[in-house]
Amino acid sequence: MKTMRWLFLLAVTFSLVASVPTETHAYQNPRSLPGEWEQYGLGDPYVMKFNGYYYLYVSTRDTDDGVKVWSSRDLVNWSYRGLAATDSITHGAYAPEVIYWNGRFYMYTSPAGKGHYVLSSSSPTGPFEVVTGNLGKTIDGNVFIDDDGSFSFFHAGQGRIDAAPMSSPTTIGTSSPTGIGMGGWTEGPTVFKRNGKYYMTYTGNHVFSKGYRVDYAVSTTGPRSDYVADSLNPALISTEGPTVGLGHNSVVIGPNLDTHYMIYHNFEGPGVIGPLRHLNMDRIVWNNDKMIVLGPTATPQPDPEMPAFYDYFDRTSIGSGWANVNGGHWGIYNQELMWQDSVGDTTWHKQISAAASASDYTAEFNMKEMKRGASASPRYGATFSYKDENNFGVAMLSSKNNRLATFFRINGVDQAWQTFDLPAGFDYSKWHHIRIEKSGSTFKFYVDGMMKGTRTANLGGGKIGVLTEDTHADFGFVAFSNDVNGSSAWDAYKPVPGKIEAVHYMKGGEGVAYHDTTANNIGGAYRNDAGDIRLGGEGLFNLGWNQTGEWYKYKVNVESSGYYDIDFRMATTMSGVQIRLWDGSADLTGIIDVPNTGDWDNWRTVSKKGVYLNAGQRELRVEFVKGEADFSRMTFHKNAGVTSISDDFNDGNDDGWTRFEGSWAVENGEYSSGSSTGPAKTTIGDANWTDYTVEADVKMIDSGGDGGVLVRVSNPSHGTERGQNNFDALQGYYAYLTTSGVNLGKMNYSWNFIKGSPQKYATDTWYHMKVVVKDTNIKVYVDDMDQPKIDYTDNSLNPFTHGKVGLRTAGKHTHFDNFKVYP
Repeated sequence: MKTMRWLFLLAVTFSLVASVPTETHAYQNPRSLPGEWEQYGLGDPYVMKFNGYYYLYVSTRDTDDGVKVWSSRDLVNWSYRGLAATDSITHGAYAPEVIYWNGRFYMYTSPAGKGHYVLSSSSPTGPFEVVTGNLGKTIDGNVFIDDDGSFSFFHAGQGRIDAAPMSSPTTIGTSSPTGIGMGGWTEGPTVFKRNGKYYMTYTGNHVFSKGYRVDYAVSTTGPRSDYVADSLNPALISTEGPTVGLGHNSVVIGPNLDTHYMIYHNFEGPGVIGPLRHLNMDRIVWNNDKMIVLGPTATPQPDPEMPAFYDYFDRTSIGSGWANVNGGHWGIYNQELMWQDSVGDTTWHKQISAAASASDYTAEFNMKEMKRGASASPRYGATFSYKDENNFGVAMLSSKNNRLATFFRINGVDQAWQTFDLPAGFDYSKWHHIRIEKSGSTFKFYVDGMMKGTRTANLGGGKIGVLTEDTHADFGFVAFSNDVNGSSAWDAYKPVPGKIEAVHYMKGGEGVAYHDTTANNIGGAYRNDAGDIRLGGEGLFNLGWNQTGEWYKYKVNVESSGYYDIDFRMATTMSGVQIRLWDGSADLTGIIDVPNTGDWDNWRTVSKKGVYLNAGQRELRVEFVKGEADFSRMTFHKNAGVTSISDDFNDGNDDGWTRFEGSWAVENGEYSSGSSTGPAKTTIGDANWTDYTVEADVKMIDSGGDGGVLVRVSNPSHGTERGQNNFDALQGYYAYLTTSGVNLGKMNYSWNFIKGSPQKYATDTWYHMKVVVKDTNIKVYVDDMDQPKIDYTDNSLNPFTHGKVGLRTAGKHTHFDNFKVYP
C-alpha cells in the first residue's frame, strides 16, 4: 500500500503551479510560405533563434543561386526576408544552416553536394559572403558548440553520421564515425545538449522514399562519439496518410523558452526540379532522458505558447511595463532595444519588469556593451527573482575579466560572488545571450547557449530586469516563462491519436489537476507538486502509489470525434485493481480491470477498445477506482472494425494488396513472391485494425530464407528502392517458416528475433499458418489449429497493438494461397 512504501522514501515539499490560458490559435502541417521555391518548396528546413526572432533557411532549388530566409517571432507567422546569400557558389545550395558566434553569423552549406563552404554575415538575413574555399565533407553539415566553447561539425557519411572537431567557425578537422547510422543512406544530423547529455537526431533512407524518417541517439561522454540509438526509434515516421517521407529536421526551443520543437519537411512527390517538400513542426516532450515527438500531426494543433512576459522594445519609450531602480540614463533606440549610457559610477542602475514570474521559471536576456568605465568592476547583465532591493539575484557579464559573475542578496544579506570563465576572445561589443533556468532552489546559468554553472539559493520567483555598473549597455529581447526543463508539456494539449506520459498531467494543483491523498510527492522525482512520482525500471518517470479515489487530468487535442482504442501502461502487485477514464462528468470507459503484473516494474499494456471521444481540446481524467497501481503512459489509437477479407487468388490478380519489394505475381491461382533474393512484402487492410485472426497456406519453393505472415503492420515502405538495403522497412510482427522451424520476429525498421519453435518443414509442401493477435498477445499456429507453436505476449515499452496484415519473404521464393483475415 502507499503508506507502507512511503516509509522507504523521503517526503518533499511542494508548490502549486498556476495554469496557463487555453490556446485558441492553431497551425496545421504541412505549410507553404510566401516566397518559397516554386515546384521545390521548403526542403531541409533549419531554424535558428537570435535576439527573440527565429530565422528559417531551406535548400536551394537545383537550378538557382542564393539562399532564402524567413523570420518569425512565434514559429507560425513567417515573413519572407529575401535572399540571405546570392554568391554563385550557392547554386543548388543543400541544407544551409546558420549559427551565431561572437558577433558573426556563419552559414554552412554544400552546393549540389560538392563539399562544404562557409559564408559569413553580420546579420541573420545577410548578405552572407563566402569566407572559405571548399572544405570538403559530404552533405548536410551541422555545427554544435559545447559548453566550453569548442565546435564540432557533423555531416552525412557512408550509411552513418560522421563528426569532426573545429578549431574555429571556419576550420574543420578530420572526420571520424560517431557510431550512429541507419545502415542505408543516413543524413541530416542535428546535435544539441540537454541536462548534460548530447542528443543527435538524424534522417535515414532516400529523400524520395515514403520511409524517410527521423531517429535519435544519445551520448553521455561527448558530442562526437559513443552515441547509442534510442530503443523507441523511429522518433518520427509516416509512410501513409496526409504526410509521408518525413525527415531532415532541426530542433529549436520555442517562444515559451522551454519547449523543444522538431522542424522537418514532408515529401509531396517529384517537383519539376527535384523533390517537392514543405514545412512541418511538432512539439517535443521529455520523460527523464527520453525524447518524445508529439507527432507527426496533419490536423490543427495549438500554436506554440509565447512567454508569460516578453519585450522586444519595439516602441519609442520604455513605458509602464518597467520600473527604474537607482536611476541611470535610459532610453529606447530605433524601436529595437533599450539602452543605459551612464558611465563613471558603480551604482547598479536597473530597469525592473512590472510582471513577476512563478516560483520556477526560465528567463532570457540579450545584451551588448557599448562602452566600459574605468572602475574596478564595470559590468552589465540581468537580475532575476527580484522581490525588492533585499531579495534578488544577478548574472552579469564582465568584459574586463572575461567572465560571467553571479550574485544573490537574500533577506538583505549579500551572498558570495561566483564567477564562470567565458571563452577567450569574447567580443562584448556584440550581442550575447544570458539564459537562466530556475527549478526549486537551483539556478542554471547559460551564456550564448553554453551552460556555465549552477548555484543554489533560497529565493522564489519574482520580477526580472536588466542592470549596468559603470557601463553603457544595450538590451535586446527580454522574456520569462513560468516553465523550466520541459514543464510546459504538462499544460500542452497533446494530440490524439498519440502517446501521453502519465507524469504530464496538467498544472493547477490539488482538486484541479489531480486528487492525491498525500500532501507531498512521495517519490520525490520530476515534479514539485503532490503527485507521487518515481523513476521506473523502463527509464521513464511514472505515477506511483496511486490509491482508490485518486485521479489525474490530462489536456488533449482530439483529432476528430469518433471511436478510439486506449492502451494504458500499468504495473501492480495487487489483484482486483480498477481504473476508469472520464471527460468531465462523462464516464468514457466504464471500469477497466488491471491484472496483477507480479512486480512494480513488471509493466503491462492494458487495453480498452472502442472509446468514444469528442473532437477538440479536452481534459481527460484517469481515475483509480480500486486498489493500487503504478501508471506510466497511455496511447490513443483510432478504432477501426476489422473487415473480413478472403483471397484465393483464383481471379488471377491481387487487387486490394499493396506491393513493396520483390516481384509479386499471381501464378495459377497462387500468390508468388517470385525472387529468392532480398526481401518481398505485400500488405492489405487498415492500419487502425487491432485484434484479428489471419490465416494463409504457405509453400516454400527454395530451401533458404523464410516466408510467412505479417501482423499489426504500420508505416510500411519500400526498403530497397534507390539503392537502399533495409529488409525491415515496416513496424509490426512477422511469423514465418523456414525448413527448420516456425519463428516470430518484431520489425521496427530494424529486426528483433522474438521466439522460435524447432520443426521440420519441407519445400514444395503446403502448410497452413494461423496467427491470432489480441491486445499484446500473439499466437502462431502451423497445421495444428488447436495448439500454438508460439504463444508470446509483448510486454515491451513499445508493443504494436494496431496495424494491417500482410505476406512477406526474405531470400526465399514462396507461394501463398487461401488467405483470410477476420475479427
